Amino acid sequence: MIGALLAALAALLQPVALQRGDLLIYDALEPLARRPGSPPQSAIVAIDETSLAGLGRWPWSRELHAAVLDRLTDAGVAAIGMDLLFPENAEGDAELAAAMVRAGNVALATAPGALPGGRGLRDLLPTGSLAERAAAIGHVDVELDLDSLARRTFEHAGTATPAWPALSLAVLHLARPGAGGTSGAAVTPGADAAGLWVRSGEMLLPFPDRGLRPPTYSALAILRDAQLADSLRGKAVFIGATAAGLAAGLATPGSQNASPMPAVEFHARAFEAARNGQVYRSASPTTAAAFTLMIVALPLLSYPLIGIAGVIAGVAFLLLPLLASGIVLHFAHVWIGPSAALGGFVLGYALWLALFLRHTRGSLQRSRLGADATLRSITDAVITVDADRRIVLINEVAEKLTGTPLARVRGQAVAPFLAQFCSDGNEIDRLLQSCLQGQQAVRLSEPVTWRSADGDPCALRLTLAPIGSGKDGAVLAFNDVTESIAFTARLLHEATHDPLTGLPNRTLLLDRVRQALTQAKRKGSLVALLFVDLDRFKRINDSLGHQWGDHVLKIVAQRLSAAIRSGDTVSRWGGDEFIVLLDNVTDRNAVATVAGKIIELLDHEVETDESTSLIPSCSIGIAIGPLDSEDAETLLSMADKAMYRGKLEGGGSFTFYAADMNTWSRDRLKMEGALRHALANQEFELFYQPQVDILADRLIGMESLIRWRKPGSGLIGPGIFIPAAEECGVIRAIGEWALHEATAQIARWSAEGLRPVPVAVNVSARQCSDMSVVDVIRSALTGSAIDPALLKLELTESTAMHNVDFVATLLDSVNRIGVGVAVDDFGTGYSSLSYLKRFPISELKIDRSFVSEIASGGDDAAIVRGTIALAHGLEMKVVAEGVETAEQLEFLASYECDVAQGFYFAEPMPAAEIRRWLQGTPSQLARGGPNGKALRKA
Repeated sequence: MIGALLAALAALLQPVALQRGDLLIYDALEPLARRPGSPPQSAIVAIDETSLAGLGRWPWSRELHAAVLDRLTDAGVAAIGMDLLFPENAEGDAELAAAMVRAGNVALATAPGALPGGRGLRDLLPTGSLAERAAAIGHVDVELDLDSLARRTFEHAGTATPAWPALSLAVLHLARPGAGGTSGAAVTPGADAAGLWVRSGEMLLPFPDRGLRPPTYSALAILRDAQLADSLRGKAVFIGATAAGLAAGLATPGSQNASPMPAVEFHARAFEAARNGQVYRSASPTTAAAFTLMIVALPLLSYPLIGIAGVIAGVAFLLLPLLASGIVLHFAHVWIGPSAALGGFVLGYALWLALFLRHTRGSLQRSRLGADATLRSITDAVITVDADRRIVLINEVAEKLTGTPLARVRGQAVAPFLAQFCSDGNEIDRLLQSCLQGQQAVRLSEPVTWRSADGDPCALRLTLAPIGSGKDGAVLAFNDVTESIAFTARLLHEATHDPLTGLPNRTLLLDRVRQALTQAKRKGSLVALLFVDLDRFKRINDSLGHQWGDHVLKIVAQRLSAAIRSGDTVSRWGGDEFIVLLDNVTDRNAVATVAGKIIELLDHEVETDESTSLIPSCSIGIAIGPLDSEDAETLLSMADKAMYRGKLEGGGSFTFYAADMNTWSRDRLKMEGALRHALANQEFELFYQPQVDILADRLIGMESLIRWRKPGSGLIGPGIFIPAAEECGVIRAIGEWALHEATAQIARWSAEGLRPVPVAVNVSARQCSDMSVVDVIRSALTGSAIDPALLKLELTESTAMHNVDFVATLLDSVNRIGVGVAVDDFGTGYSSLSYLKRFPISELKIDRSFVSEIASGGDDAAIVRGTIALAHGLEMKVVAEGVETAEQLEFLASYECDVAQGFYFAEPMPAAEIRRWLQGTPSQLARGGPNGKALRKA
């Protein structure tokens, strides 16, 4: 009852701290209690930085204000409120007054202003001609609460007499005649009448969340865009300054983490609140005191009904003042601050709780004695320590576990005592400190290996729990989990291993394959699955019995395990089938070596009791991940298929999986070896094909194209060896060589005094699988010291779309170096417009398959025209590949294609021959000029 009376007195006197608390609660509670409203029917025309930059410095001429009013009048807005003061005559007043007359729905602003000499306040009214033409005049006065935040205004205010309605209400009256309030034009006190500024009719506004914010448009945009202005038809429009420095913003509850709210937005929000019936008023102190007394007294009246348990749970009563204030706010639109009631609840509950604790202290002491008895009766080993981590009590189980009676260990530090039996003594001591300081239970993550008094090892699960707040010490409970751990280990091994051979079974193998594939994709390495099937194993079971069949399977398991590295896996798949998982392999040759070793090991005899010998030959199917598949089950299926193909061909061999199940041929293995040899012996060359600016008829770039000058075979095109290089992984090294060679050649041309042009280098999907290509580019540019703009990267659509997010990051890094990016073969792959926007592409290359038939019209011509328009729309250069005739060139020129490349100008040429292109013009060289040779194909 004392708490209730004190709370009612506080509500009546309204101390500052209480008012601040009520304001914070109002900000949090009002959005929850607010009645739903319709979407905003007002808008703000802002005099912002953009408008000032476009229309001139402030103050604006009255003619400019008139132009804004005319634009809004033409748009058919419902009403206009100008949060701008016009207290002095100025040039252009006649034009502004005329615009107000044409509008017929303009409300001007007034505010309190000081009279000269400090004689009092006066109304800062619009100048006479403007005041007479205004449809209404409204005040823009705003109240600041104790926390210096703006939450309220007033229905009427003025000097000596509250003559002027709020600007928001004046605009509401103009927009919706009969909506309440007055227009503000009927009362016209003298502009110089001195007195106090008087307010009436509090308007407590809703919390300024985003849902109530009217849309804002720049005044410049409204003047320049009639269609934008027309979108405001039927709405109330507030015009005011939002630019920094023109008007001080209002700090509101919603602006703690943002900039202050412009005053014009505050009045627009007040308009929306009045329109939706979301304006509140504050209750009088006497009403607040009565409300507080009633709410706080409710638990006292209900005590006989709910009893002590209900009072303990009555902390929920703290929500009652908040709930009651919210209900009154929702239905009556009256705000009654609940802080006094909350304080009364807390004070009353604290007094009651103190008395209750005093009465229960004795029972707690008796409970502690009972707890000691319980401690001695449980089956866990329990050690109790004090706040200094010294032993206070150990139960009988702990005495047996340590072989030490309580009398000998009481008072000892627990850490040295435990160190006699386990190696985790220091870790237990650290956790004990954490338990006491953090006042919460802690469990050791792994069981403690304990050496008992009789010398037998055991595993104990340790839990540490504070006694009370930790000031009275803690309890260490040791639970013996030795048998449980051993049983779990047996179950786990049986669930994941083959009972006959002890090898991992299917479940464990699939898990390891998935992990290996994940690591391989991250590292860019390979994973090999070898599906090993014993040839004619059924004959062994049929002739010698399953006992000897099992013996052979065990021998095979031992030989397979001996053939692999320690980090690889041999698994029994079932029956006479085994799976070998080779992780982190470099190429197919390494896999073939292991497969050959397995076949050789299994080809040895196995002795039997009947003095007969068996040779368990096998067939092996091989699948390579992630090249063949990134899915574990699919990769196993591929290896299985390859194994059966090998069996069909006689068995006793290994077979690599291929899409058409062709065996991995010696020629392909030779090709891979020859490619590595060619790279080491510098047998690769770069040829260059000119790229010609169609309009200027000049050389503007070249594409580098790799060739292999193989001894004894002549010049080999990339279509022959690039697929093999991709498959065996040597394409990375070849690609690095091409980048270094191209940049070095550009440097050599520059040193000869020739004018170099950008050279494009093709990159493969393998090179785009990680960020290492960026380091290669930097190394090539540093070594050659050329301008990065002289190097371009070309990649195909399919490469770009393989991993869009990663490739976007990769190309962005390349672009930041200054190297250009071109997309090759556009239109033959995904042709996704989304990646064109995401990637920093500077050049789009139309595939030769579209260019070949453009002169005859049809679909190809339409595709080329569309591609050119699309690229130009995205500010990209367009290069047409495969230009071979004058008609094709003429077609491309007519549709403003930028660059052409093809046999019409020149075939790809070695660096020595392309020098002439760096000296002459395309027209001379391609068409047989005086110093050139005709290179166009017949």
